[in-house]
Amino acid sequence: MQILIDPKQITNFSRTTAELQAFFLFGLFCAGKNSDYASKCLARLLNQYEGDTPFEILKNLGETGIHNALVASKIGQYGRLTKAISQAVQLDLHTCSLEDLMNVHGVGQKTARFFLLHTRSNVKCAVLDTHILKFMRDNGVDAPESTPTSVKQYETLEKQFLFLININFPFVSVADVDLIIWKKYSGRSDSEF
Repeated sequence: MQILIDPKQITNFSRTTAELQAFFLFGLFCAGKNSDYASKCLARLLNQYEGDTPFEILKNLGETGIHNALVASKIGQYGRLTKAISQAVQLDLHTCSLEDLMNVHGVGQKTARFFLLHTRSNVKCAVLDTHILKFMRDNGVDAPESTPTSVKQYETLEKQFLFLININFPFVSVADVDLIIWKKYSGRSDSEF
């Protein structure tokens, strides 16, 4: 299966089932990793096998096979990812909710929102990664250095972010703003706001 996620071009609201599944796995792999590295590890994982969709391939491997395939992909976090993938393969990624995603082991608020923001049109949520939080601090918001784990704190910062971008980017989708900020703060773009 040949699927490679380009971290600079992640928003797509018309993905096939296979593409949705690969993108969800990419989101899992990005936790604590560079997005380019996560994309390469995902390609190593999926390119080992033939099948219609990533979830079909992984379901057929079973938990031990998933673990071994992850080790071969060299992504790390094998315990967390094995459990997460074993649970996630049951999801319908076309219709699942934020709560459904967060019920998967190892999927937090940031990963769940990342998936929804870049796969469904008109979603308005904040992927509070280090880049977004730095943007918020640079614009006068008292935001932490890293993604908050408290649901209440996350939701409060999310509202502040959405208000802030509504002022600074009034006619730009939240998904596009997320990518603009990521490119600027990760050094992937020379553009200024």
